[in-house]
Amino acid sequence: ENLDDLWHIYNLISKDDIVYAKTTREIKVRSEAGRPVKGRRVLLTLGLKVVELFFDKNLNRVRIRGVIVDAPEKYEELLGSYHTISIQPNSTLKVFKQKLTNSDIKRIREACEVKTKPIVVVSLDDEEACIAVVRRFKVDVKFEQRIKLPGKLEAEKRGESLKAYFAELSKNLVEIFKVEDGFIIVVGPGFLKDDFSKYLKEKFGLKVYVGFASSGGLSGVNEAIRSGILLNIVRESRLLEEAQLVEKFLTKLARNEGKAIYGIDEVEAAADAGAVEELLIVDEWLRKALDEERLRVEKIIHAVENRRGKVHILSGTSEAGEKVLSLGGIIAILRFPFKRE
Repeated sequence: ENLDDLWHIYNLISKDDIVYAKTTREIKVRSEAGRPVKGRRVLLTLGLKVVELFFDKNLNRVRIRGVIVDAPEKYEELLGSYHTISIQPNSTLKVFKQKLTNSDIKRIREACEVKTKPIVVVSLDDEEACIAVVRRFKVDVKFEQRIKLPGKLEAEKRGESLKAYFAELSKNLVEIFKVEDGFIIVVGPGFLKDDFSKYLKEKFGLKVYVGFASSGGLSGVNEAIRSGILLNIVRESRLLEEAQLVEKFLTKLARNEGKAIYGIDEVEAAADAGAVEELLIVDEWLRKALDEERLRVEKIIHAVENRRGKVHILSGTSEAGEKVLSLGGIIAILRFPFKRE
């Protein structure tokens, strides 16, 4: 559906996987004498056994090159020849893998979780407010209110009205948030959204994200959805979490307490000892790892999760991912000091 999905696809598909997708192919038409004449390009669905793939950052696409192993009956002569399929946002494809690894399953779960986790949007201005829960395929309007706030020249009246306005909105929001465990995003024009966000943080300790919409009410909610700001905030929140984890690791490493380690040998030993609290792996490093290393990583992930540790797959394109790559692609924050013998 979007560039994040494209990146997940790139990291999920491996050599020798079978991929089916719609594509175009030039088909040579033969003359009565059996000689090929000028070809024509046709749309068809092909199955490829993957040989290699490329992530094209400039054109936002994944190019999959492979050997054709399945084709419509009328084009059976294509079997065994090479072909390249381009996958872009909103493309549809099927991937058949011989085996799903633990890291593959984790990536799929995380990709689905980002999309299915509800986003509670509060859209407000001086005249109306709306609280809506945005899901993947549905928008549930939970609360709407119309109001006429006094102008800024009537500072005292405006202050009292704002107090009542925020109290009513927050009461409803807190009740909704008890049921909907997701992100809270406040949108609207001007400074009102910032004031309400600050109010929520100070009074209820809620983690709130702020975005722009040209109006309040339901129209502001719809504008926030159309503009893509909701997905951007969700994406940024994950990048922020990853950055904080890497900084936490670097701080512990600098203290030389023995609670921050890097490199597959060190991390493997710590995981076997049940010492790993947070495991961070860069997808780009994992993708290029040798089969033997991949197998070791799968065992590490299994060991960490069995001891209730957390596993994070970082993007190699993020700043946090680049820092981890410079340390060998795999790092860990430990529960207790550990040194490999």
